[in-house]
Amino acid sequence: MHVAARTRPPTFEAEITAAPTNSIARAVRRFGDDYPLPVPQRHVRVAAVLLVAATAFYVPWMWTSLNQDAPWLSWSFVVTNTFSVFYSLVVVSNQWSREAPAHRLLAPGAEPMVAVIIPTCNEPVAMILRTVESIYEQEYPNDRIVIVVSDDGHDPVLRKRLHDLFLMVEYHEPPDRWAPGRDGAAKAGNLNSAMAFIDAHHPGVEFVETRDADDEVGSVDFLRAALGQLVEDERLAYVQTIKEAQVSPGDPFNNRESMFYRGQMLTRNPDNAVFPCGSGLVWRRSALDDIGWFPTWNLVEDLQSGVEALRRGWRGCYLPIVGAVPQHSPEDLPNVYKQRGTWALDTVRLMVWGDLSGLNFRQRRHFYGMLLDYLHGIAVMIYLPCLLMSLLGSTPFVASGWSYLLHIGPIVIATELWLLATNRPYNDRRTRQRHPFLDLWRARIIWTGLAPVYAKASVQAVISGPRRKPVYKVTRKEDDHRWHWQHTVPQAVPLVIVAAVAVYAVVNRTLPNAALLLATVYWGALNVALLLGFVSRSWHGLRWVGASIFRRAGLDRRRDPATGRRWVGASIFRRAGLDRRRDPATGRRWRRHGVAAPARRLAGAAGSPAGVTGLRGASNGGWRTSLTTRGGSTPPPRPSSSRRATSPRANWSTRRSNASTGSTAPSTRS
Repeated sequence: MHVAARTRPPTFEAEITAAPTNSIARAVRRFGDDYPLPVPQRHVRVAAVLLVAATAFYVPWMWTSLNQDAPWLSWSFVVTNTFSVFYSLVVVSNQWSREAPAHRLLAPGAEPMVAVIIPTCNEPVAMILRTVESIYEQEYPNDRIVIVVSDDGHDPVLRKRLHDLFLMVEYHEPPDRWAPGRDGAAKAGNLNSAMAFIDAHHPGVEFVETRDADDEVGSVDFLRAALGQLVEDERLAYVQTIKEAQVSPGDPFNNRESMFYRGQMLTRNPDNAVFPCGSGLVWRRSALDDIGWFPTWNLVEDLQSGVEALRRGWRGCYLPIVGAVPQHSPEDLPNVYKQRGTWALDTVRLMVWGDLSGLNFRQRRHFYGMLLDYLHGIAVMIYLPCLLMSLLGSTPFVASGWSYLLHIGPIVIATELWLLATNRPYNDRRTRQRHPFLDLWRARIIWTGLAPVYAKASVQAVISGPRRKPVYKVTRKEDDHRWHWQHTVPQAVPLVIVAAVAVYAVVNRTLPNAALLLATVYWGALNVALLLGFVSRSWHGLRWVGASIFRRAGLDRRRDPATGRRWVGASIFRRAGLDRRRDPATGRRWRRHGVAAPARRLAGAAGSPAGVTGLRGASNGGWRTSLTTRGGSTPPPRPSSSRRATSPRANWSTRRSNASTGSTAPSTRS
């Protein structure tokens, strides 16, 4: 399918154009979705049985072996550990069954009218244009699609570019956030305003797709496959698909969420507990009318809109094809905190204060499991003090070393096997690129590192109550690559304390028997290792931490213009006029030792004797020489270079375009 476009005006080349498609979206469209595939369940169920058996063996021993001499330690640990065990059992029960719906492609010639709402608020125009183009690149008739770009940023440039490039795109400006008549201040208000626009101008639309402004369409059969499910089942309210992220190598911030999108969401199909994730989502219009359009009570509309539909007897469906590919994923800590903190606050607030009446037991089990995901962040923060006290000789249990190993060993092994069994993404084309152990470890780093964020959001949701709605902020669509050390203080401080106590324990010989440390080492020291990995994310995108300091001082030149090699220290020498790697007269390198002949010749031409000062280079261990003159004469001018120094920020787009790959964490939404 080709994009319907107007004739380009003469000034088009100077105008903003659509951003290039990213490599993940290109691969999805090229190779398609190998679907349907059988959903493997045996390995997950075997691991689940082992975990339940180990838990049943461990819990009675835990409660009967408390250290009565240190009740403040033993009781805090046992209560927290009981919560962790209960949480794991809820997760196991929720993931017992997985199901993928039958593949139902809409037949050609039977395509209904679909409205695609793209809510935006100051996102880059090029990103939005690329999103619109990708919608028209599907295997779906363009004249059966109505695209409404609903712009809360009131951007005249966006309006003009949409008008210049696309014939069938409607540009809509919602009322201001707090204007009378607007239903909702944030994204929900934007969507509701767009729905009113569709009512007025396109009343015959039967289905509504919502797509984030930066999300390209993935599969070319996205609309045809989603509508095939909706046409087949009249009680189906919405169809959610996979959101596949474009990430840096190794997916350092777990933006792909493979265990969620290619695992957990499939477990919601059998129990009718699927919820919308905001993008790559198609709604039945009558279901939206039934729930009163998009709810505005919570921070974001997606989760609550799904709950409202399920409460009224509608069904939800999760279709494991790639429906959305974000052009940008947050890869700096402030942006990650903002996004994940919003999800946590939104979920806990809905589960604690929202109306869940009408949901059956199995549906509630899935949604309360999401609540436990975030509350477990508090448990992680409690395990660390327990580890500290164990290092000083006070353990939460009184038992022999053999008893420790016999009861704690099985649950540790069963937990790790369970995590490995569930970390097998369904229908993932990256089978040969995946490293199961490493990918799982990277995902656990993010789950554990975000524990303070989840704990704060959980407390805030409970304290704020049902009537005080926190302010929603849009996630930035660009990364801020510098050392965000202040954002890792909650993770770094416990690490420093644990290290200091460990040294004290070794020096003063307060460590208990190694077997007696097993419980707190697994639930405490494991978290220490994961937190250490998370702290390293604070300087993601930098060659080394000191680069942020140099950039603030205006000294961040990462490449030497003479050689093109990266070397931060070169900027210092260059600014001092000392970075002379080659003789400008001959093009030859300076000699490593003594006084170079070219240097003497140049100095003589300046009218006075010269000497050479050697400086040790930081990048390759070689000597860097610089010309110094006696009598106040000035060194010759620096020759021009064809290679221009490039800052890290200027190289951002290049690094992003070369990046791809990816690794459950708490529920993931747009």
